[in-house]
Amino acid sequence: MNIEQKDISPTRKAILVSFTPEEVTEESAQVIESIGQQVSLPGFRKGKANPQMVRTRYAKEIVKELEQRLVQKAHQEGVSKSEHKVFSLVKVDAGTVNANKEATISFTADIVPSFELPEYQGLKVQSTEPSADEKEVDQMINQILGQRAEFKPVEKVIEKGDYVRCGYTGKIGDALISDLAPEHAMYGTQASTWEEAGAEGTPGVSAVVEGLVGMEVGQTKEVEMQFPADFSVEALADKTASYEIKVEEVREKILPEMDAAFFESLNIKDEAELKEQIKTTIEQRKAGEIANADRQQIVDQLIKDLDIPLPESGLESERNGILKDFMQKNMQAGVTADDFEKNKDALHESASKMAESRLKSRIVLDQIAEKEKITVENDDISKAIMHQASMSGQKPEALVKELRSNQGQIENMRDEIRIGKTLNFLLEKADRTVEDNVEAKVEAKG
Repeated sequence: MNIEQKDISPTRKAILVSFTPEEVTEESAQVIESIGQQVSLPGFRKGKANPQMVRTRYAKEIVKELEQRLVQKAHQEGVSKSEHKVFSLVKVDAGTVNANKEATISFTADIVPSFELPEYQGLKVQSTEPSADEKEVDQMINQILGQRAEFKPVEKVIEKGDYVRCGYTGKIGDALISDLAPEHAMYGTQASTWEEAGAEGTPGVSAVVEGLVGMEVGQTKEVEMQFPADFSVEALADKTASYEIKVEEVREKILPEMDAAFFESLNIKDEAELKEQIKTTIEQRKAGEIANADRQQIVDQLIKDLDIPLPESGLESERNGILKDFMQKNMQAGVTADDFEKNKDALHESASKMAESRLKSRIVLDQIAEKEKITVENDDISKAIMHQASMSGQKPEALVKELRSNQGQIENMRDEIRIGKTLNFLLEKADRTVEDNVEAKVEAKG
């Protein structure tokens, strides 16, 4: 066996593993023997067939199995034992494999670049204490009350916060918006829809929502809506539209009383306990947000002055993932495929920059994990599965079954856990300054 490496780029190598005719012949004989032990041929007991007959009868199977064995052996000797750390295999080419002839297996591999780790212990981190003020607690109480509110039909002048069943028709000049932008029904004609009068920041036609305040059941009214120049629906951008509104029904939002029955339904004693639980919930959420911000400070410092070539396959994978997530979120918000097409160059450039930062940080954190011998144990995997199952609403056993059928998904989970443990290690070793504490500023070193 002969192993040769060739440079394609600073992070891409060609690894050529060649087998002599004698090595291929020996491997071929083992394949024939293995197949011969499993098959039955006329005139022979199972496993006792003449090798020549096996070679003739199962020629295609022999070549396929021989190729797989040579590729596996070449990978073990040429890729796994390479002096470079392989990031990913881009391509495997077995060429033409024939018994008694030399065979060359070619691997195209992206490698992790060699570099000197920056100083990673004692990094400075500016942090804050998680806290919940009275205003935030009251806002969450109002949300809870709102979720349990009743909506009572009333005959009155509409006030902000009332829920109104109405219909409206939008025009630009004499043209119906439903004809100009048929795929965006909420901006055109709605025969009957529910709106919260005076609500701020809601999707749809804000002029209609605001215009409902002061109206009554059966009343009609015309309002104007000025769409901004950069509005996502091109047919409406920088246009002034008129909307005729008709009110059909009004319902007043009646919040429940915070009485004994209300607290009992929440399985708590009184308002003081409710506020304490909410305060704890807010502080836990903020603690998670602060921890993520602290980790980001660590990452930013690690990669700030690090100039290394990055594996092409890694950049492409990161970039595609970023673009996919971005498009999914924006399509849910109503952004059209045409909008993406108009801005594809800018989006691609932005995603590429983000991909570089993400990949660089993953490579650095992976190197730190190796140096500090940070590993992922079975208990870590179990905890991650339980957390993921809880977040997705799946049963843990169903998720385990799904993971077992997808080895790549398990490896991704293992990588994420290792990165998380490495970031936690770096935070423990950081020079962390905590602000807005009881003592105003407390310096804590891990």
